[in-house]
Amino acid sequence: MELTKNERIMKYAGLAYAVTFFGAVLVFIFLPGPMFAVMNAASLAFFPSLPMASDSGRFWLSLTVSMMATITVLSCMIYKDVKNNYRMAIPLVTAKFTSSLFGLIFFIAGFAGIGSGWNTLANLIIFFTDLPLGILMLVLYRRVSRERV
Repeated sequence: MELTKNERIMKYAGLAYAVTFFGAVLVFIFLPGPMFAVMNAASLAFFPSLPMASDSGRFWLSLTVSMMATITVLSCMIYKDVKNNYRMAIPLVTAKFTSSLFGLIFFIAGFAGIGSGWNTLANLIIFFTDLPLGILMLVLYRRVSRERV
């Protein structure tokens, strides 16, 4: 069965997301130090008044990798069979919007003094990377679901 234009776009967005999220998982597991070093170097260069981000331990890494693995699988499912699995975009979008929201909340809370050192560029990067990914997948989901009616 042939895919519609929106289904094709969503299918290949699923593939791009799967590759991106899988790559992020590898960076989180094997290169957390260099990842933080790059973010902190950018922060020092462009926002020197912000505190530096730091690795907060393997407990949070376990949870992060779990979430990234889940959204990688969701993305693969969309890519493999977009006609039957386009609804997998809903939990994917939920994950991206949740991380975006909390990245922004933690960044702002750091300025309010609620969390000392939370206003790192790393928290802001979460907002600026995950929000567009969530919005794009939500738009694609809505387009494909409208075609179903």
